[in-house]
Amino acid sequence: MGATTTREIAEFVRATSLANMPTAVVDYAKLLGLSHVGMNVAGTRMKVGKTVIGYVQSKGGHNEAGVFGAGFRAPVEYATIANANSAHATELEDDSFPETMYSCGHWPAVFALSEKYRLSGDRLLEALILGYEVAAQLGLAFDRGMKKGWASWAALGTIGNAVAASKLMDLDVDQTTAAISLAVSQSAGLLKQTGSGAHIIEAGFAGRNGICSAELASLGYVGQPDILEGTHGFGELWADTPTFDLDLGADYRIYHVGIKKYPCCFFKHRNMDGLLELIREHGLHWDDVESVDHGINVTHSQILKYDQPDSAEQARFSLSHATVACFFEKSVFLSSFSDEKAVDPKWQEARNKVSVTVHKDWPKGGVEAFDSPITVKMKDGRVFEKLVHDSPGEPANSRFGSKEVIAKFQKCLDFAALYSADEIKGIERQMLELDQVRDLTGLVETLTFPRRLNA
Repeated sequence: MGATTTREIAEFVRATSLANMPTAVVDYAKLLGLSHVGMNVAGTRMKVGKTVIGYVQSKGGHNEAGVFGAGFRAPVEYATIANANSAHATELEDDSFPETMYSCGHWPAVFALSEKYRLSGDRLLEALILGYEVAAQLGLAFDRGMKKGWASWAALGTIGNAVAASKLMDLDVDQTTAAISLAVSQSAGLLKQTGSGAHIIEAGFAGRNGICSAELASLGYVGQPDILEGTHGFGELWADTPTFDLDLGADYRIYHVGIKKYPCCFFKHRNMDGLLELIREHGLHWDDVESVDHGINVTHSQILKYDQPDSAEQARFSLSHATVACFFEKSVFLSSFSDEKAVDPKWQEARNKVSVTVHKDWPKGGVEAFDSPITVKMKDGRVFEKLVHDSPGEPANSRFGSKEVIAKFQKCLDFAALYSADEIKGIERQMLELDQVRDLTGLVETLTFPRRLNA
């Protein structure tokens, strides 16, 4: 459906159901859900995850939705903040390009509301896919906003969450239009925040604010019904784009989400995979390496901006840190990016061997914009080069299936060390059959109250 106004977006959301969506899209969304639950749980054991969980727990309030892996419930908006923050803390969130949207900002809101209203898995999936579709399509239409330094995943994710919440709450077209408008007034996020706690919790703000917008709309609160389009509309102010034409539902963007393999910025993944291939193929050892260089464009340099990180968050946006991890560690995963390793003198010294060449004449954009060269020079004079094209898990070239996602989920649950083998299998089964789950209460009960918390 072509949508050129805020109201037409709301009409699409109201008229579309899971039955209208291709089976492949729904099945892929379930895989993304399993991936998300794994990272959500893993993030509860990390410092920034624990910080926000403690903040949420201190607020008290109605026990509406579970905080996964934490053993308590909270008001729906607060549970959403905690779960989204924990998931994003791992930097394992799954992304789609070129709109630069992440799924970790969308799952927590639909989980929390579905628990509150005791809805079914198919209702959750329906709302999740529609919310992501609107956010991602706006990301494509308003791509200038990202280029100006706004964070599309946070700002447009807020709008997508308002859409998803409206669907779950069965709001009509007028109410959904109002929810979108109210969400626009709460849409924020800055690209500059990458490598900080603010970048992580933006996912939680997007979920919280989207739910708030839909709940206010359900109570009769309204905003300007043409808030996205026209003079002084969001599109013009945010992205210098006063008009748009969204092809909603023609090619669901959630099917274009790439599933992350490594817990760091997606812009590094293909470099890491290429480097690991060179290491394996030629038996390379760090002590024999003189230097490693990565060629990137200006867009990547604005995000991969930490040559010598001093925290786990910065390390996830550091090509030099990821390069050293590829040589130092047998398996690059969550423990590879820690505060301790960021400031370890051994890692600091090693990162000095790594350079990043920024090619200002290359096209701007994400991984789709250019191929990245890697050059490894050895102390004995040998030189190994590789031109990397795409990241592992990208749908266009190397889409992950259930085997890879289950393995990622298992690694996350192993890191968390909260659930028994039986609990893990139960979570995995229900997530992969989510559209068949009639009441999500049992699933979220297990996720929220792992038995080992009381052991």
